[in-house]
Amino acid sequence: MEYTYEVHPDLKVLSVRLSGTLYKKDVALIDHEIRLKARELNYKIVLDFRDTSNYMSFGDAYFWFGTNSNNMSMDLIYIPVVHVTNEQDEYFFNFLEITSNNKGARIKTCRDQTSAFQWLEKL
Repeated sequence: MEYTYEVHPDLKVLSVRLSGTLYKKDVALIDHEIRLKARELNYKIVLDFRDTSNYMSFGDAYFWFGTNSNNMSMDLIYIPVVHVTNEQDEYFFNFLEITSNNKGARIKTCRDQTSAFQWLEKL
């Protein structure tokens, strides 16, 4: 899996575009790295998964902050994040959104970047 990111200083957003196959271990490392960068800059995050294939399970989504947050401080978990997803994986990311929000995280799922940036602007 690969990723690139852009810094949007006017919006205070890190926009990350991922490509390839999503495996829990790889996504967890990237998630942590991006959250650290966002905290350093005091930015919000857009994670664009439209060019990926998901191989994570619904169990991975349900326990995401339980199993992947052991090395994360709570302020990293509370950074607002939007997941931009493709149609194929939308159900998975909607489930991740619900379970994460139930645990106090601020996560939203969108189908396009425009909606993602609009949601972040409202916060």
